[in-house]
Amino acid sequence: MKAGFWWSLGALLVVACGSAASDGADGGGPGNRGRADDAGTLGAPGSDATTGGMTSSGSSGGSGSDDDSGSAQASVEAGSGDSGGDDGSATGRADAASCMAAASSTAGQPGYMGDWTAGDYPSNFSGGNYLTISGVTGQMGNDRQYGVHVPTGYSAGTPVPAVFCIHGLDQNPVMFCLDTGVAWPTKADQEGFVVIMPNGYMNSWNGGTCCGGAASAGLDDVSLMRAIFAEVGKHVNLDLRRVYATGLSNGAYMSYRLACEASDLFVAVAPSAGAIGTAAIGGGTATTSDLTTCAPTQKVSVLDIHGTSDPLIPYSLQMPSLAIMQASDTCSMTTMPATVEPSGGDTTCVTFAGCPTCPNVEVTGCSIMGGGHCWFGSSDCGTGGGAIGTAIVGNNSNFMKNTDTIWAFFSGISR
Repeated sequence: MKAGFWWSLGALLVVACGSAASDGADGGGPGNRGRADDAGTLGAPGSDATTGGMTSSGSSGGSGSDDDSGSAQASVEAGSGDSGGDDGSATGRADAASCMAAASSTAGQPGYMGDWTAGDYPSNFSGGNYLTISGVTGQMGNDRQYGVHVPTGYSAGTPVPAVFCIHGLDQNPVMFCLDTGVAWPTKADQEGFVVIMPNGYMNSWNGGTCCGGAASAGLDDVSLMRAIFAEVGKHVNLDLRRVYATGLSNGAYMSYRLACEASDLFVAVAPSAGAIGTAAIGGGTATTSDLTTCAPTQKVSVLDIHGTSDPLIPYSLQMPSLAIMQASDTCSMTTMPATVEPSGGDTTCVTFAGCPTCPNVEVTGCSIMGGGHCWFGSSDCGTGGGAIGTAIVGNNSNFMKNTDTIWAFFSGISR
């Protein structure tokens, strides 16, 4: 897809999201930035207890469960839910190693072939070609597409983590996941994990209130991700204790939805410039949502990265989204400086104390002062649109590098 076409649609998203942005807090001025040592809140610039700030009612309410429809994937049992007093630091993560679930991988599941070696699937993926999956529940008969990168040095005898890279609205996997500065396959080769890169319906995902054709059609993209994982798991030895999802914008909404509705599969998510897509939180291009509540059945770690001057998805939505996950994960409302995700320059990262440590759970928010709707660390903010992309979405960061920070986060989370 041509970058110019993507950005013509991106401009429409600015208009579509304008009302949501005006209804939310605007982030305030630099002098009002919430600090990591503000006990009891994850401070949003210029926010108070009712606008963007954390309150005691962190849960979205209601009941729900992970939707296993259309899934070929067996549930992964979480470790104990005992709460600890640690903050998700490296020390807490090391202590948690003794209580992780027994090793489990797709190699032990029916239908496993283990026939893929290192490389791209399909081999010409970078040219915009994809693998196809058909007959997925909730896709209204549509065939869906995805690509996979198996890292250099992969051996079928060793289970490896899997990271879903989920593109934004009006993008595709090549445009986003292979973008310089995003470059998940490059990171995978360095660190030894598989990257799964699904392609959205009409370049969109049903993340609830966000966005586009997939949300309007009410597609079940959670079942899609389950089905793609199950298919890839027939060919690659994937570690069922280390399955993660990350995405930008609409892809961030989808990442959050996987935390809400597929917590049996996804251990951690890292949304950037997104939110939980319930109508109560909002954002995106729709005022209604088929995601009525976010109620994970297992604990899911979250790293939420958001620019305070995001022109498309209001920064004020970060707080209520994290509040839901903090409550669901039984973490304390007290925050402290994050250790795995460093602060510096325009970046402040704080984590909730008191999250379970057996296995380790972490809920962290990173705020980029003056940052835009951006995959920080990518020269074009992950747009795939070059200089024109950055001009539309706003400022980059002088410190945060999303891909590096997110992998550092993921690599310490396991069941």
